[in-house]
Amino acid sequence: MKADTSFFRLLNRLLFITGLTFATTWLPFIRGLMDGETYSWGTTLFGRDFRGSGTGGDFYYVVLNAVLGLLLLFAFYWFRRRWAFYGLLILWNGSMIANAFYEVFLGEGFYFRGDTLGVDLNLSYVILPFMLGVGYLTGLVIVRDLRHAFTARWSRKNSYWLAALALPLPIQYFLLREGDPHGLTDKIGVIIALLQVLLISLALKGYVISKEAGD
Repeated sequence: MKADTSFFRLLNRLLFITGLTFATTWLPFIRGLMDGETYSWGTTLFGRDFRGSGTGGDFYYVVLNAVLGLLLLFAFYWFRRRWAFYGLLILWNGSMIANAFYEVFLGEGFYFRGDTLGVDLNLSYVILPFMLGVGYLTGLVIVRDLRHAFTARWSRKNSYWLAALALPLPIQYFLLREGDPHGLTDKIGVIIALLQVLLISLALKGYVISKEAGD
């Protein structure tokens, strides 16, 4: 089958970018579960703070975002009801875009901080152009997707990438749970978590696509 390769390149580009934005949810989710009370996290949405240690505090917010993000990443290729994909995409990217504008203009700026790797970045000057680009790409994908009908089939590549994502989890748990807070083991665990963000997108990408009749 000769599919519209330009459309799927566009879809894959947005899948990859969405996977990157999922990092801000995946890190506190996996570390909250594995690190325990020694790990403290915090985020802000429209001026409201959500924070906690391990799975305490407002961890429900992290879990909710993790479920929503994973559903969205899965929906790119595996939801047959495309309206559900569009809704998740608009909710995820729309809330991030709106929150970025709120933080830059009405909040204290847009920062990304990570004590373990010593990261403290003020992204206020780059986040708005990035988010506007994400918004444009989101609209473009939805418009193009409306003109396509396709079915993705699970392939060996999907299984390989999913295995690469899952196999390090026991080692990652040991590194984060047993190591010194912010020590070398924590750093390795965080680096693995960041690599997993990339692997999630690769594991959920559609490698074998069938074009449906009537498209």
